[in-house]
Amino acid sequence: MVRYIALLRGINISGKNKISMQKLKECFEELPFHEVKTYLNSGNVIFSTSETNISDITSSIESMIKKTFDLNIPVLVISQKSLQNALQKEPSWWDSKKQRHL
Repeated sequence: MVRYIALLRGINISGKNKISMQKLKECFEELPFHEVKTYLNSGNVIFSTSETNISDITSSIESMIKKTFDLNIPVLVISQKSLQNALQKEPSWWDSKKQRHL
């Protein structure tokens, strides 16, 4: 199983594109994804699956959102490993403590 995070853009902002995180979690579990966790009302969902094709994962999530919530929401899916690699290779200027002189 691979661990992923799905970032859903523009949901639950100022009363627009409202999606219940509990319902979203249930829908992810029906796809079927495992170990599903949502983060606050942010639209960020962490899950595991044996599927490794990110395009297929993304398409299935976007289709589920359209079908269930009648919303066209852009979704970005990234593996935990890819996210960790990106954070380990962050540029030195990215640290806000180092930006004080900018």
